[in-house]
Amino acid sequence: MGKSPLSVTIVVSVMVIAALAAPGYAAETIVAGITNIAAATNGGHIVAFSSQALDENGKIMPEWQVTNIIDGKQVVGNYTPADSYGWNTQYAPSDTDPQWVVIAFEGDRTHLLRRIVIDPATDDPDFIGRWVRDIEVQVSTTTPEGPYRPVTRPLVMNKPIDQTFDFLPVEARYIRLIITGNHGSDKCVGIGEVKIYEAIVAESIIDDLIIRLEGLLDDLKRYRDFQLYRQEQATLEAVTTKPTPPTGSEGPGEAEGG
Repeated sequence: MGKSPLSVTIVVSVMVIAALAAPGYAAETIVAGITNIAAATNGGHIVAFSSQALDENGKIMPEWQVTNIIDGKQVVGNYTPADSYGWNTQYAPSDTDPQWVVIAFEGDRTHLLRRIVIDPATDDPDFIGRWVRDIEVQVSTTTPEGPYRPVTRPLVMNKPIDQTFDFLPVEARYIRLIITGNHGSDKCVGIGEVKIYEAIVAESIIDDLIIRLEGLLDDLKRYRDFQLYRQEQATLEAVTTKPTPPTGSEGPGEAEGG
């Protein structure tokens, strides 16, 4: 027996909803959230990195350490936070020997990502060419060691501003930034701040889905009421219908008159 039109409608609608929630569907309907989930205050943390600036005695320089890229403190104009100049690596990056960092989210949970924002500005002036330029964003859903797959390769301008790079929604437990170039320095590479945002369905799409679901619920109620009516009618007919007498039998009068 084939499916009823209502059943088909329900199945198709569920498939549509699932498709809207799936990564990669209609990127224009998926927008970035407003919470920076990489921020240390939101549970973001550094898992691993290639290097960070050391002083002449080989000790870490806290004002240049890697955790500064998620501390929410940024160099703005002539203002530099006293304890956070940004992240400077110990070595200059290259295609064959890149600098890198791995960022995880609160509880090392997996998120559906949509956007990364990079502020290259550190306490170093832009004209010496240390700020990040060439970078590849990679994601892993398993371990900090990978496997990783590339998501986007933004080119960061040598400007002290937040630079936004959107990509198709992708699941990630860990995000790795592979840095292969700066703006000319042979000493190191620097990044001021990194922000990461989740993918969410646009509000208008959610409203549309709610309307569709409400319509489906109304259809289900009507279908339920129709089925109850049919059951009541069937029960009533079974109670009121008289049994049909068997055919081919002769009554007493017919037997005597023969």
